[in-house]
Amino acid sequence: MTSCRLLLLAIAAVVLGACGGGSPAPATGDGADSRPTASASVAGISARALLEQALTEARAWQPDAELVAVSTSFAAGPRHTFWFYDVQSPSQGRCTRIRALENGTIENVGTGGACVLMQPLSGEFIDSPEAWRTARAAGLIPGGPMQFALRYQRDAALPAPQACWLLSSDADRDAATGATRSWCVDPASGQFVARLSGKERSAAAP
Repeated sequence: MTSCRLLLLAIAAVVLGACGGGSPAPATGDGADSRPTASASVAGISARALLEQALTEARAWQPDAELVAVSTSFAAGPRHTFWFYDVQSPSQGRCTRIRALENGTIENVGTGGACVLMQPLSGEFIDSPEAWRTARAAGLIPGGPMQFALRYQRDAALPAPQACWLLSSDADRDAATGATRSWCVDPASGQFVARLSGKERSAAAP
């Protein structure tokens, strides 16, 4: 009787094993669970993802608010956890900064104080991923903290001040000077313009 009971238990164990009973082994290879975990890196947002919401917040600050700069820093690529939108009020001669976070939070984090007014930007600029692709194709080397800025720029490499998507990387240093120089991409056409010199344009500049 005892030997019969042992035989039945052995058969049951084999059946359970074939059906996947017991503790499952960790998934590996292509069949592993690919669902994101708490430690997975965030995708971030592009410069235009929350632009309209940021401009709505800017107009709540001053109805005549104009966009003069867009920027983020310490990014790994063209999407990041936050973006800044600098705006000015021509009627008040004041400036402030709107911050957009990837979770959808929009905040006025500037002082709203007096400032020197700048040439405003068109809201129809290309998004940061497109500027990134263009700069990469032109030779930008990614690596380390990336800096992104959209603004009017003066530089000896530019025949006249112009709006630029400016991209720079700590890994992309000029071999001759050791300086980190920005790559200018036209925010309207998406075309590469120049790798900037880092020097202010003068009357003698070509």
